[in-house]
Amino acid sequence: MLYRLEDTPAIGKRLLYSLQFVVIFMGSVVLVPMLVAEPLGWSQEQVAFLLQCAIFTGGIATFVQAKGIGPVGARLPILLGTTFVTITPLVAITTEYGYDAFLGGVIAGGIVYVLVACFGARFLRRFFSSTVSGTLVVAIALTLAPSCADMAAGGSAPVGGGYSTWQNWLLAILTMAICLIAHLFGKGFWRTIGLFMGLAAGYVLALLLGDVAFGGVMEAAWFSVPRPFAYGVSFHLEPVLIMVVIYLVTAMEFVGDTTATAMVCADRLPTHRELRGGLLCDALSSVLSGVFNFAPNISYSDGVGIIGSTRVASRAVMVTSGLLIAAAGLVPKFAALLSTVPAPVLGGACLFLTGVMLMAGVEVILTQPLTLRNSVIVGTSLAVGIGLGFSGVLEQAPMAVRTLFSGIPGTAITGAFLHGILPKD
Repeated sequence: MLYRLEDTPAIGKRLLYSLQFVVIFMGSVVLVPMLVAEPLGWSQEQVAFLLQCAIFTGGIATFVQAKGIGPVGARLPILLGTTFVTITPLVAITTEYGYDAFLGGVIAGGIVYVLVACFGARFLRRFFSSTVSGTLVVAIALTLAPSCADMAAGGSAPVGGGYSTWQNWLLAILTMAICLIAHLFGKGFWRTIGLFMGLAAGYVLALLLGDVAFGGVMEAAWFSVPRPFAYGVSFHLEPVLIMVVIYLVTAMEFVGDTTATAMVCADRLPTHRELRGGLLCDALSSVLSGVFNFAPNISYSDGVGIIGSTRVASRAVMVTSGLLIAAAGLVPKFAALLSTVPAPVLGGACLFLTGVMLMAGVEVILTQPLTLRNSVIVGTSLAVGIGLGFSGVLEQAPMAVRTLFSGIPGTAITGAFLHGILPKD
C-alpha cells in the first residue's frame, strides 16, 4: 500500500484520491432514482430533489463510516450510497401504499436494523456465506438488465422522435463502448472511472444532438439543505416487515464488502468491533436517509476496487470524500444537472455496470469450492428469485409475498434459507 489505514496524504494528493471516490459515487447514485422514475411516474424535478437527498445523506454516511463517532462507524475506508436492492420494494410499496409508507418502512425497519447491528453482528457473519452473497450480486445484475435495456432504447423519454430510434441506440452504444474500453484497457485511476467516462461521453453527444433540457437546472437554487419529511411519512405493518427483510439482505452485502475492504487494506478479516460499528453506521445512516426522503444506504463494492488499484487505503481520504459528497448535496443545481442525463445514456452505462456486477458475483461465488451443496444454493436461489420475478405468477399474490419472494429479495431469502438448513457435507 502507498498509504495505509492511518496514513494521511498531503492535502493535494488527498483531494485527488478523494475525487476518485466522488466520481464513482455520482456515477452510481444517479441510477437508482432514474430506474424507478418511469414506473412511478416521477417528474424530473422530483428526481433532482431525491438525488440531492441521496447525495447529502450518502456523504454523511461515508464520513461517519470512515471517521468513526463513538461506537458508530467501522473506521475503514468504505463508500456508502443508495443500493439497487431497494428498487423492487420501493416500487411495490409506493404503488400499493404511497411513497410516504415506503419512507415509514425505511425508518422503522432501520430502527430494527440498529438493534440487529448492536446485538446480532456475529449471527450475520456466521449465517450468510460468500456463496449466498455472490448469488445476491448475480441476481441484482440479472434483475436490472431488462430495465437498463429499456432505458437504452429510450424508456419513457426517448430521443430522436421515438422509442428505439437510431439516436437512442447511438447514445447507448457509445456510452457502453467507452465504459468497456476504459475498463478493459485503462490502468489504475482511468480504469476505475470507466463508468463516469462513459456517462460523460454519452452526455456530450446528447448535447451535440440537442437532446438535453436545462430548464430544471436554471430554476434550481445554488444552495439549500434538503428538507426532511418532504413527502410525509406513514407506518404500515406490511411495508415495515418488508423493509426489515430488505435490511437483512443489505446487511449480508455489507458484511461481504467490509470483509473485502479489510482484506485489501490490512490483509486480515474485520474485527468484531469494526463489523458491529460498520453495521450500526449503515443502519443509522439508512434511518437518516428515510428522514431525508429516500432509500437506505449500503456499501459500494466499487470503492474496494479503487483501493486495490490505487493502493491508497487511507481513512483520511475517505473522510474527505464523504465531506465533498455531502457538500455537493447542498447544491440543488448540481443534482438538477445530474437528472438531465438522457435515458439512453443511463441505459448504456447501466448495461455495462450490470455486466461487471454479474461477473463480480460469479467471482465471489467461486471463492468457495463449487460443491454440490453450493451449486444447489446458487442454482435454486436464482431460479426462484428470477423465475418468480419475471414470470408474473405472483401478480395476484399479497404485496408482501410478491415483493419478498421475487427478484433480488427472493434470491437472498432462498439462498439464506438453504444455507441454514442444508447439511454442510
